[in-house]
Amino acid sequence: MATLLDALNAAVNHHMAGHADAAAEAYRRILAADPAQPDTLHLSGVLRAQTGDAAAAVRWIARAVRVRPSAPAPWGHLGAALRAAEMPERAEPVLRRALALDPADGDALEAQGASLHALARYPDARRWLERAARLRPGHAATLLNLGTVLRDQRRFDEAEACFDAVLARQPSRADAHLARAVGRLVRGDLRAGWEGFEHRWQRFATPPWAGQPPGGATILLHMDQGFGDAIQFVRYAPLVAQIAAAGGGRVILESHMLLYRLFNRCLGSSIQVLSRGEDPPPHDIHCPLMSLSRAFGTGLSDIPAAVPYLAPDPGDIARWRDRLDGLDGPENDSAALRVGLVWAGNPQHRNDRNRSIPAAALLPLLMVPGVRFVSLQTGEAAAGLDRLPGVRVPNAMERVRDFADTAAILANLDLLVTVDTAIAHLAGAMGVPCWLMLPHVPDWRWLLDRADSPWYPSLRLFRQPRPGDWATTLGTAAAVLKAQAARAVRTAR
Repeated sequence: MATLLDALNAAVNHHMAGHADAAAEAYRRILAADPAQPDTLHLSGVLRAQTGDAAAAVRWIARAVRVRPSAPAPWGHLGAALRAAEMPERAEPVLRRALALDPADGDALEAQGASLHALARYPDARRWLERAARLRPGHAATLLNLGTVLRDQRRFDEAEACFDAVLARQPSRADAHLARAVGRLVRGDLRAGWEGFEHRWQRFATPPWAGQPPGGATILLHMDQGFGDAIQFVRYAPLVAQIAAAGGGRVILESHMLLYRLFNRCLGSSIQVLSRGEDPPPHDIHCPLMSLSRAFGTGLSDIPAAVPYLAPDPGDIARWRDRLDGLDGPENDSAALRVGLVWAGNPQHRNDRNRSIPAAALLPLLMVPGVRFVSLQTGEAAAGLDRLPGVRVPNAMERVRDFADTAAILANLDLLVTVDTAIAHLAGAMGVPCWLMLPHVPDWRWLLDRADSPWYPSLRLFRQPRPGDWATTLGTAAAVLKAQAARAVRTAR
């Protein structure tokens, strides 16, 4: 027994000293001798959580809980690991058990608040985080989580006080700068928001471009976020090219291969468009696409929003027109509106549970007469409509190669109805009418309470009146669509 205890103490010493590999090997040897040793199972899971493997942490700590269910710390760490693994539904009852065993576990209190926040249960999340903050005043992670919940409850002054308190102690803490920036951006205070938003990306070896005359330099513009972000901010690329050309410089735009064909067609006359490789192309200075708004000093009243700034090839439009006509059933009226549907985003997105819509919730829209629906949904969610009785909506995405093909489909639609994902940005950049279904707490770029977007004139925003209430949002959209479809039929006749 003493030998096992000595081995565990040595493993813990490695763990506390930050020697992750040595600690993991020591824990492995202990478990080879005693596979049910609860402290080793627990600490092996904690080590994996600390090294970023939340899924493995859940497996190890769950074994510890099964061996010794009366110990509070493993329950708390299991709940935190479930939260980190983006499983807040499972984390919440586990953390409730942890806090029943130890009501003063600050980590469990904080993880419970964060889990409830992810589930859009904002008042409950705030209460748990306030308890955690009272238990350990000044704790940075607790204040950051509390500030984020307060921000999403639109208690912006209180949220800023939390973020400011964190930054007073840790001035370079990037997540606090970002959280504060998001609160400013969503309120339309863009210029102040852009400054904090710069903390989102890692620096290049080359100097950043911040709007200054570049002389004869080569400027590299590059993606640093997702597809929708690139589509939204590539509007600035021609403006950069104008500035560079005036001084004899040039611009390279590095994009994802799925955006290359579209960007190259629309921007390639003045900008060298490249598909992203392992290493950036030779350049003198650089700017992430999402930093261009800061470089140009963009405020709410001077967003460059002339559309279209992206457009598909006419030949692609004609080919997709024929394909879409082939998808229409014989019962479809050619005078009916053709409406595209996208109801789910990337399931790996941290807020996907709040922004995506269950397929069954679309029924009020699907029942509207005078509409030819076509699915533009990708991924596993695409099968959702097939499971609804009496619903037949063809999917157009089977032969789509990239965003240039998607753009050609959009060019053949009367309307796109979508959740907050990249295709909304593409429709907006093309000037295609688009209805965007937004959760109660929207992404910062859609601002608050308004039904339009200063970024995209062709968008109309439909917002949840309360967290999780898609029924009201889609009911409103269905009523508007019914009236629009009726007008279209009358006009055609």
